[in-house]
Amino acid sequence: MSRLVVLGVDGLPPTVLHRFAEEGALPHCAALLRQSAELSVVPTLPALTAPGWMTIASGAHPGTLGVSNILMPATGPAPDTIRNGFDRSLTEVEYLWETLAAEGRPAIVLKYPGSWPARPLDGVVQIDGAGGYADITCRFEELPSVTYQCGLPVPDSPVDGCCSVPRGYEEHWRIDSAGASGIHPLTPREPVNWTGLPAQWSPRFEAVLTARPVGQRQAVVLHVLAGSRAGQPVALIARTKSYSDAVAELPVGQWSGWVHERSVRGEFAVRYKLLELDPGRQALRLYRSEGHRLDGFTVPEHVAGELVRAAGPVVEWTGTFDYMSGLVDLDTQLEIYDQHTAWLERAIRMLADRYPWHGFFLHWHVVEYAHHIAGSALDGGHPRHAVHRERFLDFLRGTYRLLDRLVGTVGEIVGPADGLALVSDHGHDLVHSLFYLNDFLRERGWLAVTGPDDHPRIDWSRSQAYGLFPGLLLLNRADRWPQGTVPADKADALRTEITAALRGLRDPRTGDPVVTAVLDPAEMAAFGQFGLTAPDLFFTMDRGYEPATRLRPPGQPVFELTEPGTELTSGHGSFHPTSASARTLALLRHPTVRPGAQGRYPIPIVDLAPTFAALLGVRPPRQCDGRPINLAALGLQP
Repeated sequence: MSRLVVLGVDGLPPTVLHRFAEEGALPHCAALLRQSAELSVVPTLPALTAPGWMTIASGAHPGTLGVSNILMPATGPAPDTIRNGFDRSLTEVEYLWETLAAEGRPAIVLKYPGSWPARPLDGVVQIDGAGGYADITCRFEELPSVTYQCGLPVPDSPVDGCCSVPRGYEEHWRIDSAGASGIHPLTPREPVNWTGLPAQWSPRFEAVLTARPVGQRQAVVLHVLAGSRAGQPVALIARTKSYSDAVAELPVGQWSGWVHERSVRGEFAVRYKLLELDPGRQALRLYRSEGHRLDGFTVPEHVAGELVRAAGPVVEWTGTFDYMSGLVDLDTQLEIYDQHTAWLERAIRMLADRYPWHGFFLHWHVVEYAHHIAGSALDGGHPRHAVHRERFLDFLRGTYRLLDRLVGTVGEIVGPADGLALVSDHGHDLVHSLFYLNDFLRERGWLAVTGPDDHPRIDWSRSQAYGLFPGLLLLNRADRWPQGTVPADKADALRTEITAALRGLRDPRTGDPVVTAVLDPAEMAAFGQFGLTAPDLFFTMDRGYEPATRLRPPGQPVFELTEPGTELTSGHGSFHPTSASARTLALLRHPTVRPGAQGRYPIPIVDLAPTFAALLGVRPPRQCDGRPINLAALGLQP
């Protein structure tokens, strides 16, 4: 029987992959491009991670999935009460690995978005899938990443994100956790009562590192001693003030090994990196990685222990928050990407060696994050594209080299008779300006706020509409929300008013129109966005513009230029599936496919799952809306 590996790479723009491959930086990717057929893929509406990967796994439209967005409105007192759109329990559709299991064929699922909570199935091994996408923290996270520091300035403007944090979601979406900068200030003190220090050690100051795991009142406490050893700055991290109890001794720029801790939920592990130390000035910056649990994140459960022993503790968190909030520098961010990718590679080798599989489904999110951080460097269309340009380009190349290494590792487990599909959920393109949608609705009288100016809150008793990222508009409808203000017979008229206002919207800095489409329910349904979870309107913007939904103090401009290094400067290409920059690719290497072939026309993303099913020799997943692509009609067969 044929086997297939589906390697999911989040937010992959084809032009950039080709650019770096043609430069000679990506030998494994270049080989895969030569050996595969390349298809242009039309993403979901909107072009987003949660519905995108669920659709790739099932062949179901967002409307069939019942998952319209990363931010999923939940029935409740107000439309900003949100559920995590990656929650597997939100949809009843069948995924392709579940199809394989139903036909008695084994599969491995490694960190695939929207797959957790896992459904225990004979022959299916699943690893995680509970977070790490879209700057959403994993449910197996015991500690978030932080930087401890003293004697140094705190970043002036910790990133607070472009999107409002709806109720019920604050603990998940870290990039928009207002006020949570991730910087933990330390109080340096004269070192006292330390024992067992080597003769070369010269202590200068000490501090206490505290950490409070999820759901736990009692803090984990460590001691840090800063000084020099043999004339070099060094920091000692210990459980007590004894050298024999040290868990790490770090010069500047070095990572520790894994430091194991225990919480009320179980064991977890973290690493430390000493970013900066000047003992004389009592200045220190010490980064601590996220702490991911060492158990409970696999089905069957025993696989977690095997995996940790073979591959080490899970390196999970790679989100943009740490760099954009000033917790780490760009080099450290790339090192985190490297550690995450290396763990994934070890996991691939271990799982493929120990467990049978006919389908192997895995996901890697790092390229998406790198584009968010450094995308301004790729395009002169950003007025501030020169800021950090060369550093950002090197950072992007370094990230793509990690992708290349991952492609090489995946190639090790693919035999001559097997298939390999490298797929993505959407493309990426420039974001030079944010449009603050909810501020716009407030100015037009459709949204009302209460509370102080610096922390405005929506007053639902006086609000008619609300915006969710990335351009979804929900009416405060009486037939949807118990306290809704818009009667059902008034909804169409309100949609018409808001549509006209958006279509007439111009950027006051240029005078140019900026909204390219406003879709009503019937138009959204044509792109697979329908049902109870669909928004009332969806709009898209011209290249370079992206909706932002955070409410800000009154008087601020509705349009604002993005700042490279502290805000996202690359997004999903207007989020509309027909946008050329929202499109992505699928590379298909298989014995039945002609190497180097180019698809004659774009294919909808819903067609990927039934195509993979056909290559595997199984039926399409139940509730599949797509159909297998006609390889001959696309010009892909020998």
